[in-house]
Amino acid sequence: MPDGDGSEPITGDELVYRRIPASQGWYDPQSSKLNRFAFNPIRNDTTGLSLARGKYKTLAQIAVGQTGKHYYLAELRFQDLYDNGINVIPSPLPGDPGHAEIPSMTYASRKSTEVLEAQIFLAEKLTLRVLGPFPEHI
Repeated sequence: MPDGDGSEPITGDELVYRRIPASQGWYDPQSSKLNRFAFNPIRNDTTGLSLARGKYKTLAQIAVGQTGKHYYLAELRFQDLYDNGINVIPSPLPGDPGHAEIPSMTYASRKSTEVLEAQIFLAEKLTLRVLGPFPEHI
């Protein structure tokens, strides 16, 4: 894993991931269709929609969530987000230097037209692929 505390800018081809609960049905592996709700800010997203920087953890580590739950990962390239006006900033947390956020997408703003449009764009245009489900033994 890289040196650093996670506060350095995200640049270029760096990959970021959004964890998606498999139980919600927001990703259909048969059709490869990803629903916009995969990018819906939740109560914890008070300062921005949470993402994980791929350079700090393995995919399996990023996918760890609640015990007994399974998750998919939506993979996005920082440069694609940046080129389309979606700002992603480093937001390291204690024990998680790879945490990042989209500050314009918060729980408080989740019903705004801008956030709804961004959700659709992220799901339908900017997601490179969806990985999982994790853990992989299911």
